[in-house]
Amino acid sequence: MEHSGRDRYSSLVRALQAGREVPVGRTRSMPLEWHPIFRRLVVLAVVLAIAAVVVINVHERWREGLVDSWTGPGPLVQSGQRLSGCAATDGLTHATMPVWVRYGGSVYVLTDARWALSNEGRLNETSLVETGYSLGEKRILLIDEPAAGAAPESLVVARPPAYGGGLYLPHPECV
Repeated sequence: MEHSGRDRYSSLVRALQAGREVPVGRTRSMPLEWHPIFRRLVVLAVVLAIAAVVVINVHERWREGLVDSWTGPGPLVQSGQRLSGCAATDGLTHATMPVWVRYGGSVYVLTDARWALSNEGRLNETSLVETGYSLGEKRILLIDEPAAGAAPESLVVARPPAYGGGLYLPHPECV
């Protein structure tokens, strides 16, 4: 009876036939036995979790260094997540919007504020000035038409369908 496993019934019969007293209750605890498939599933889950963390971190590092070029009329417009030499972008992140936009010779930095858009931000239906610059579904909008030769006071980046867009303000320290 002291042996665990499949042959416990045979051990009990032999002990009873030999006339020995069979102890009642547990004399020792049984070791924890994991099913082999369960053990493999746990190991697989841990490996997949570690792989997911690594892939997310590598993607974030790659995305930080990426600079996007917007299509549209006129000079080149760029944006990204991290701008070297611009302390205002350090520590800022956004999952879908760029942190900075270089437009019209100035660098605009994303703020915590959002600008309300009418008609879910559809093209030419927002009551804001369309610039013609786009990056995928994102568009650059101006709140007011700037004076001739002057840089805009702020930008709004919209990604329809949305009721609001990210508000960007110029940052004089960023070039």
